[in-house]
Amino acid sequence: MERKEVYKNSKLIMASYGSRELFGQWITAAFGFTVFFFYEQVIGLESWIAMLAFVLYSVWNAINDPLVGYIMERVHMPWEKKWGIRRFPWMIIGVIPWLFSFVLIFMVPSGLFTVGGVRDANLVAQNQWAIFGWYLGTICLYDTLLTIYDVNVISIYPDKFTGLDERRTVQGFATILGILGLVLAAIVPPMIVDQNIPSTYPFMATISAIVGIMIFLIVIPGVWENQRIKDLNAQRIKMQGEEKIEPFFKSTKIALSNRTFMMKMIFFWGYQIGAVMLQTSGFYITTFILDEPEEVFTLLLGAMLVGALISVPLWTYFSKKINDNKKLSIVAGFGLFIAFLPLIFLRDTIGWTISLLFFGMGVGGHWFIDPPTMGDVLDDITVKTGKRQQSIYYGFQAFFIRFGGSVIAITIAMTHILTGYIEGGSLSEQPASAIFGIIIHSAIIPAIIVLVTVLIFWKFYDLTPEKVAANKEKLKELDL
Repeated sequence: MERKEVYKNSKLIMASYGSRELFGQWITAAFGFTVFFFYEQVIGLESWIAMLAFVLYSVWNAINDPLVGYIMERVHMPWEKKWGIRRFPWMIIGVIPWLFSFVLIFMVPSGLFTVGGVRDANLVAQNQWAIFGWYLGTICLYDTLLTIYDVNVISIYPDKFTGLDERRTVQGFATILGILGLVLAAIVPPMIVDQNIPSTYPFMATISAIVGIMIFLIVIPGVWENQRIKDLNAQRIKMQGEEKIEPFFKSTKIALSNRTFMMKMIFFWGYQIGAVMLQTSGFYITTFILDEPEEVFTLLLGAMLVGALISVPLWTYFSKKINDNKKLSIVAGFGLFIAFLPLIFLRDTIGWTISLLFFGMGVGGHWFIDPPTMGDVLDDITVKTGKRQQSIYYGFQAFFIRFGGSVIAITIAMTHILTGYIEGGSLSEQPASAIFGIIIHSAIIPAIIVLVTVLIFWKFYDLTPEKVAANKEKLKELDL
């Protein structure tokens, strides 16, 4: 008879840790929904200049995210040596300034683009590069602070939740709460912002930051380092003279040469592109494809999130029944690809709403299965190296997330440039090619990316249930 897994944490602690997704989605989804649209459509920054900002932002990501993860493994702060607490203070250092930086993104000096509170096209044309500088500087600051917080909060996961079922249960909470965060991010910003009034955007961001602080208080019990993790931290301090951490560029080479890790990152990157590019295109879809007000975006995203929400019990059930994270990942990937196909042809609100309900089921699958699969990968790396250095790998995951965001912005900008999109123009002013361009970056390109990355993952990712189980036994032997 199979022995039932004994959880090491209470359900309340699991739910608290899962609420990090509620907190993260509340801010990052609002960022994705509004920032590019704000600078291109609301202010009137030229598409190619907005794209250039994201290219440079990608360069910064390539350095910042892996470097922060590397530093988190190298440094031993006084609080770690004295109290055994390693990551929580870093979360606090990152999270409050990060929320402020989100507000700062929208606080473009009004003298650069408005006269009497109304956008002036001539003034915008004169100050394109000044607006660009504010855009680039604030999103790079935002990303740096987010990485400091995010790398530490997700590095807690494989140490605090070690059992397969426990990890899946935690992620069940995280998926549901993350969907709630997305729902709130989809409802609140469209209720506050008006594309004809630029000043409504910083007000929206301020409300988001204040609510974000309150949500973070719920996260604290789940991310707090318990005695077991403090003991691991003490062991790390004790072994710091024995445990060799390679120089940054050598660590980078080691991480990028690990095939299992890279297959997981490629798959993760494809899902991020697919789901987030559609969401980022939301205001363009409602304005130019469906000819509806911004509020309809809430209906569309709400349908997607309802689909994700109702699918969570199914993904949870089948994950425990099948006990194969690779197989479930592939099913979720193909489901997401198939759900894109109707969106290429639909032009009515009802059709989009129904299709996005099914699209959400694929998103829910990815959302649910991603952390347990990443846990499998980190366990495999630990068995091979004999060291727990997950911050380095989560730093690279953070890079892939932000790199995906940059690819999305570049894809949208290039599509707009090539199809003749008029920045700040109304529906009647846009050529037919620009309208089709929105379909290209909303559905066609992300569908192709999702399909290709799923096929690569299917072919080359090699962690079977047997290997995962063997790694668990080896980790027990290594006391890791």
